[in-house]
Amino acid sequence: MDRLPLLLLLTLGSIINQNDGYKAGAPTFACKTMTPGHGVPTQTGDSPYSVEIGSEETSEEGRVRVTLSSPPLQFFTGFLVQARPPDSDEAIGSFTQIPNRNAQMLNCGSQPNSSVTQSSNSRKTNVEVEWESPPDYEGPVTFVATMVKDYKTFWVAQESPQVQVFRRSAGVEAGSPGQSGGELSQAAQAQRNLEVNTYKGCGKTKKCLGSPEGCIAGKTCSALVTIAPSGREFQVEMFAKKSKYIALGFSDDTKMGGDHVVECVNEDLSRGSMVKVYRSFNIPNAKQNRRFDDQEGVELLESSVYDEDLYCRVSHVSKISVQDKEFDLNNNEYHLLLAAGSALKPFTVGFHDVAYTSTKDRSRVSELKAARTNDPFYAECNQLKSCFGSPEGCVDSQSCTAVASARVEGNRHTFELKAENAAYVAVGLSQDNKMGGDSVMECVRDESGGGSIKAFNSWNIPNNKANKRIGVDGINLLNSSSVDGSIYCKFTRDPVHRIEGSLFDMAKDEYYLLLAAGSSLKENSVGYHDQVFTVTAQKRLLADIGAFSTATKLYIRLHGAFMIAAWIGAASIGIVMARYYKQTWIGSSLCAKDVWFAWHRTLMFLTWVLTIAGAVLIFYDVGGWVSGPSQTHALVGVVTTVLCFIQPIAAALRPHPGSSKRPLFNWLHWLVGNVAHICAIVTIFLAVQLSKAELPEFVDWILVAFVAFYVAIHLILSCSGCMSDSKAEKRINTFPMKEMSPGRGSMHIERKRDAPYAGLRKTTLCLHSLVILGITVALILIVVLAPIEKQWGDMKDKIMP
Repeated sequence: MDRLPLLLLLTLGSIINQNDGYKAGAPTFACKTMTPGHGVPTQTGDSPYSVEIGSEETSEEGRVRVTLSSPPLQFFTGFLVQARPPDSDEAIGSFTQIPNRNAQMLNCGSQPNSSVTQSSNSRKTNVEVEWESPPDYEGPVTFVATMVKDYKTFWVAQESPQVQVFRRSAGVEAGSPGQSGGELSQAAQAQRNLEVNTYKGCGKTKKCLGSPEGCIAGKTCSALVTIAPSGREFQVEMFAKKSKYIALGFSDDTKMGGDHVVECVNEDLSRGSMVKVYRSFNIPNAKQNRRFDDQEGVELLESSVYDEDLYCRVSHVSKISVQDKEFDLNNNEYHLLLAAGSALKPFTVGFHDVAYTSTKDRSRVSELKAARTNDPFYAECNQLKSCFGSPEGCVDSQSCTAVASARVEGNRHTFELKAENAAYVAVGLSQDNKMGGDSVMECVRDESGGGSIKAFNSWNIPNNKANKRIGVDGINLLNSSSVDGSIYCKFTRDPVHRIEGSLFDMAKDEYYLLLAAGSSLKENSVGYHDQVFTVTAQKRLLADIGAFSTATKLYIRLHGAFMIAAWIGAASIGIVMARYYKQTWIGSSLCAKDVWFAWHRTLMFLTWVLTIAGAVLIFYDVGGWVSGPSQTHALVGVVTTVLCFIQPIAAALRPHPGSSKRPLFNWLHWLVGNVAHICAIVTIFLAVQLSKAELPEFVDWILVAFVAFYVAIHLILSCSGCMSDSKAEKRINTFPMKEMSPGRGSMHIERKRDAPYAGLRKTTLCLHSLVILGITVALILIVVLAPIEKQWGDMKDKIMP
């Protein structure tokens, strides 16, 4: 009996010890394994917590902010975080800022302050720390964190996105002449800025070639050359690490020989080193390089050398002759050659021991192709998870404006969403391919919360084109990030859930996926889908892995094509015919009618048919009235359609030519027709801004050119009309009075002849018709093949792989 109190005390102590764990922080023996010594296995599923980085590369001071956070309504009690290089369990760098409460430094190995852990087991939802890279380290690092919910529930070695670290100055020894540690640090920082800026714009504003292969996306090149148009010339940037030279060659093939070369060389002189630029020529069939005495056509604009890293920026003319061979960078296609080495030979470059590579295809320098980014989002698409993005085909090219993925593992449904330059991205489960009665999952940037990403459930209200936010029940945010305007989130969703009385069973039922993204938010709701709104073509189980294709936009494309053909094409010619050609082709007829009237009636009837058909198609596709910016386009479009509809009915009821009401009819008919035409053109302008249309911005300039040309034609024909009237009046006044009688007099003869300047009018009509036809065909192709930039790029890739 005396032992019972002691046993109870020992048992209670054991329980207390298990609940607390290491409440004062992780011990040093966990530095490598990252595993708490709790005597229970780690969780094997996805962690609900997130390890976020403030930037994909270190700051000028070599620092980056790291945030550990929990999903809404959840918490963690313990953590351990450190930075590691690839394929290593050693912690590097040191943490410089940590919260005053709930966190403390931990020395792992010989590196002080290389890890951060909790200082108490209080509940935490967010911990933000700042890490500083080692002065001499350059390359990628990943932040690795262990997150502890309670004694028996923890996730080990959860990784952040990769961070690119650039080498910082380590200072200089005391007493080094001429330089202080601060001055050297500034030089190192300046060199690093040059390197970082060299990558900017690759594939967008300049053509880039780096070594080793694939280094541009990760910004880890040993050597890099870029070239971009700059006015009438080209600007070349070159950067190489631990090199005495870096060179860019323009070649007809991928081998040395017969090539024009631009060299950036760090020469050793008696008074020190100096960077110079040379132009040279790779001698055919000799594996030798000849440097020229004059450097005409190339000019060194900027150069820098620090710690044997070499950078230079060079101006290069667009056309240059080398060894009786002309190199035209604007019009001819070339392979780019890149070479860099750590040593020089007398009057030439040395062996290419740092880098030697070439572009795989020949192209003009001005033709840009973005570097493949190998975004990890797409790594398992349509193999372990189903992916769906916009524009169509973007998943294969990893270039989606917005993309969603669904992954099913047993009873666990995991979604990932990502969108470029967006305030939100959302995916919906729908029984049909239209908004209304849908279960929606949103990822939203919370600006009031410092730009953090939150996940919500919402409901598309049937027959209302509106969305109602429900809350967070059943949705569990696992990870999220917001970098350079792009947002990403990963979450799980209860497979069976009920929203507003509707049951959604993702395990048993088939659904269409709705994908939307936009640049603005409403209060407690997402905003207008001005970035992306698209629907899958298939309705299927989420567990069926495979690529989703985009629902057809045939009706939208036909609507646009019909309206352009009607108002840019047919109406623009038909109105001109009625306005200026009543005194042309006098004496000729077409279908027993005056030529001008026959063509006017045919073209305007075509306009009427295409407009009504286009309106019916779009109302059928949309299924009702629209909201957001589309409302203005729709409203002006309806006005156009109504005016167009009543115009031929009014024409059929026109008064007799001798009626006193005929002049009023003429003015009203002219007014309604021209107002309808103006409204139609405005409607087409408004369509360019709609995300569903997927039209490039340059369509606005095509429309501006059309309007300018159309106004110019009216001015030319109006001036021609005034000249014609003046000449006709002089002709009539020259006839004798006795010949001005009714019947067979001169006036009767005059009516049987074309008005003066008929040839000018006919030539103008021919020019007008050809230009209008060309603009109409071009616009229809852009609409039907939208997005035209992607189609054009795909076609070029097939022709020139």
